[in-house]
Amino acid sequence: MQRSDAGNWMRTRTVLLGSLAVLLFLGLGALGMTLRGSATRGATAAPPDRPLIVSLARPDAKEIVVLDPRTGQELHRAPHPDQGYLEIFLSPDGRRAAVVRDSPDGSTDVLEIRSLPAWSLEASLPRGASAPPLAGLASRQPDLVENLRLTFAAFSPDGTLLGLAYYGSSGDIPQLVVTLYDLERQAWASWATSLGASGYAWLFPGRDRLLVVNRSVLPQWTNSLGDVFVLDQRTGAVVAQQTIPRLVTAYLPERGRLAPSASPSLAAPLLVGDELWLVTADLARFVLDPRTLEMRRVDPPLARDLAAQATTLAADRLVAFSPQASELLVIDPAHWRLVATHRLPVGSDASDWLLVGAEPEERTVYVGAISDGCLWRFPLDSGTLSAPLACGLYLEFPYVTYYHWPAFSPGTTAPAGATGLLRHLPESAAGVATALLAGTFLVAALGKVFALADAAHLLATVLPRLRRWARPAALGTIALELLTGVLLLLPGTQGPGLALATSALLTFTAFAIVGARRAPDTDCSCFGNLMPTRFGWATLLRNLFLLGLVTVAWPAAAAPSLADIVVASLLVLSILVVSRLSAAVASLRRSAGGVKPRHAA
Repeated sequence: MQRSDAGNWMRTRTVLLGSLAVLLFLGLGALGMTLRGSATRGATAAPPDRPLIVSLARPDAKEIVVLDPRTGQELHRAPHPDQGYLEIFLSPDGRRAAVVRDSPDGSTDVLEIRSLPAWSLEASLPRGASAPPLAGLASRQPDLVENLRLTFAAFSPDGTLLGLAYYGSSGDIPQLVVTLYDLERQAWASWATSLGASGYAWLFPGRDRLLVVNRSVLPQWTNSLGDVFVLDQRTGAVVAQQTIPRLVTAYLPERGRLAPSASPSLAAPLLVGDELWLVTADLARFVLDPRTLEMRRVDPPLARDLAAQATTLAADRLVAFSPQASELLVIDPAHWRLVATHRLPVGSDASDWLLVGAEPEERTVYVGAISDGCLWRFPLDSGTLSAPLACGLYLEFPYVTYYHWPAFSPGTTAPAGATGLLRHLPESAAGVATALLAGTFLVAALGKVFALADAAHLLATVLPRLRRWARPAALGTIALELLTGVLLLLPGTQGPGLALATSALLTFTAFAIVGARRAPDTDCSCFGNLMPTRFGWATLLRNLFLLGLVTVAWPAAAAPSLADIVVASLLVLSILVVSRLSAAVASLRRSAGGVKPRHAA
């Protein structure tokens, strides 16, 4: 190698390695900012790792009390002098509460985010049409957001996303509008989506999608119990929809009464592992895939009346509650059969009880007595009430009926101190795999762009019959890799992207096997000159590893989050840096020995 060539070669490698080092430093900085920001925002309240109950207290609802239902211990008490709090919703992990607050003069109302159990204020959000995504919708469909009111709110399992369901419309039939608020980034979603007429709605925000269960306004007219939607979290677009059919068309009486009053409707949805359960008032069950909304099974009704107005899961038992009959109906969900019915003590009014919540790992529920404002523990196996755990709660209508008081959180099983990105890593495997695949294909395309002649020459060598078409084939390969990488990153296109990735990797694997036989010890030009790799076992194992990533990403088929992209970028950059350093050391050794290096930078 001549001195000038060696100098150019060393300068080029220095620039390349310096650029990769800068990118690696920026990626680490971005990761650090993500973790620090998440930890800072999550530091206001540590996960309690236990159930929580938040209730209005005193006969005049002048206070708010936070309780540990297992012991009845009072964790915090806050004044509520103006009775301005209306609806309340708790995060599943028990760290946050979303509360609708009305000003004393009724002129304004906001949605407050409170930390638990301290009840400290984290954020105050506009509740109505002044929220940014709703204001944008109002400019396009002003009638839709007329008389807009918040109906339901729900946190993601980790408490970092808040799904909001509103009712609007100037007509008689309410129209459902949903949107999201990101508590970690303190930012509204860029969209608000209308989902048509609605009798009620439940939301299940997730890392990449929003699941919406919409109950039909009049099931006997629509011949359906409602609709289930899956919305892309980034765009608000509906990516899946399923209509829930009516199984029973007759009018049924409420449990404990004789006269038929209504047709069965959805009582409550439950997200149980990788299944969505829709339980009806007559105790039928629809089991859906929460991502594709494929109907997995339908269980027949277990009651001949409207037996359930509230349901909860207590360990391996589904508990339905009928306030009219003051009964707890215990169901074995594995075999879908009624295993026990417990009648709660009643006085002059049979509708004296309410179902507050359930222990997630025990066959135990918590019930409240409206007449005396006490909280009780009810073990399902023994079927007997405990002594009162706490009293002095305000359990009166309409706060119990319409405003979701008292609010219950089952707590969390997340390890203490796991905040921000670290808490998301187990559930982000699919996202990281998708981002890693996208980065691999984009880097491979970029490398081939700057080594197009080498890629064309390799194609002509391994496949002589394509010698005339080697250059167009190389350009086509680059286009395929670019398209695959882009589809894997864009929202809603992961399915086609993963299908292309699978086809491309299988083709590349076959090409590598042929290349190892016809051109052994030749650079495969898989990544151009960015990552020199000869045909052999390493190429085959890398492709098999990438195919393994496809299997990890395929069940989710969702766009990776920013955190997933950061993690994947760090991995790709680290591999590139190690590969270039190894190639540089090998080239220097060959240069020192008088051997011309095979891979020019």
